[in-house]
Amino acid sequence: MNKEKIRKDILQRRLSLSLEEIKNKSNQIFLNLVKTTEFLNSQNIMFYVATRSEAQTEEMIKASLKMGKRIFVPIILPDCINLAPSRLIDFDRELEKGKKGILEPKKEYRRLFPPENIELIILPGIAFDLAGNRIGRGLGYYDNFLKKVSPSTKLIALAFEMQIIEKVPAHRNDIPVHKIITEDRIITTVSRKLLAYKK
Repeated sequence: MNKEKIRKDILQRRLSLSLEEIKNKSNQIFLNLVKTTEFLNSQNIMFYVATRSEAQTEEMIKASLKMGKRIFVPIILPDCINLAPSRLIDFDRELEKGKKGILEPKKEYRRLFPPENIELIILPGIAFDLAGNRIGRGLGYYDNFLKKVSPSTKLIALAFEMQIIEKVPAHRNDIPVHKIITEDRIITTVSRKLLAYKK
């Protein structure tokens, strides 16, 4: 099955979830996230800002700020397929809908930060496999951004259990995530286990 077919099928299933189901599953995902050493040991954390059917991050971001974490969210850079991290201090006051309809910092609240200094990136996606491969929205923003971060940066994807599939078609240059967190489990991906074993 090609990426477009997988993307369409998973999106349809995800959109069938009620807002209450999404909220409850997202709450459990956050409870699983805060157990991870990657979250506990990171100070500079970049979160995505969720669309309607994704694992919701608003409450995660607010709770992380209260914990004293330095939180960053992506800005879509104009005229190129890339992202830049911007520090977020007040979720309710500082965000507005950007070009893609996703909340991002207003111009007066943009506080750009070097990508290589982000310790943990919380990624969205449409589908994932146990190797840590992901299918995103198909625009390539995160694919380009991840090439700029430090090799030591940890990558964690948030997903509903329904988004985990047997195999994602992957290119050799794709960057797998370290962990996938669903409402049911914390998955340490096969690709990262193999890399750790080889070291």
